Amino acid sequence: MSFLDEAQLEELALWAELSDREVRSDLSIGAIKDENDYTSNFTSALRRNINTYSESGLSATSFLLQYPEEREMGADAAIVLSRGSESKVAVFEAKWPRFMKPNYPWDYEQTATGLSHFSDQLERQRRWNFSLAVFEMFYTESPPGTTSSYFNGEGSSCVWHDDAEEFRMNRHDPRAIWSQDELKKLLSLKKVSIADVMKDFGLCNQGKPIAMTEPLEIGYEFRLPRNLLAIRAENEPPPARRRLTRRTE
Repeated sequence: MSFLDEAQLEELALWAELSDREVRSDLSIGAIKDENDYTSNFTSALRRNINTYSESGLSATSFLLQYPEEREMGADAAIVLSRGSESKVAVFEAKWPRFMKPNYPWDYEQTATGLSHFSDQLERQRRWNFSLAVFEMFYTESPPGTTSSYFNGEGSSCVWHDDAEEFRMNRHDPRAIWSQDELKKLLSLKKVSIADVMKDFGLCNQGKPIAMTEPLEIGYEFRLPRNLLAIRAENEPPPARRRLTRRTE
């Protein structure tokens, strides 16, 4: 059973895709600094696009959670989707592998354990994968419209946690640092768009509803990443919005 009605689901996927395209365009011209900057710009753009254009009853608010100690989830941002008395939560880890720089070391060894950083994050995400929708989001600096077998043409390329973890465990050494070539292979096999992610999230194909609706309470209960986007779906659509029109003399 879908968590959102059809119109809300289509809007969520559409505005997520548009927001991702906008930020990829900025990244391609050097206006984005790093993964955190892209992620922050993406969630902000999604909030603005929802609040500006939604006609189905969606609204969005951003939060920055505060913790006394380092978070442990292995993810960069969270999206809380609420309707009625329930919510769903998606979390994602963001990576910028810089494919336009051959052999760029996008992954690295953890100092304490020797485990690769990305593999360590996948392991930490595992405990939440049964209740939350968990995915990895890979950014590219190539201009929008540039296509390849391993990357979507307009925005980022996403991989569900289960698919990334299965691929990791089938590597020669699951603990080893990931190369660009390994990531390209994973993406070639399992990549999906952010629109696809939002559809599966809203359809309850990924993640389970929880009986909570306050975003901050959910954030601290699950110790979600600090960057939290809360999206509320109302049963009734808002008043008709006044469309922007171009003035002519």
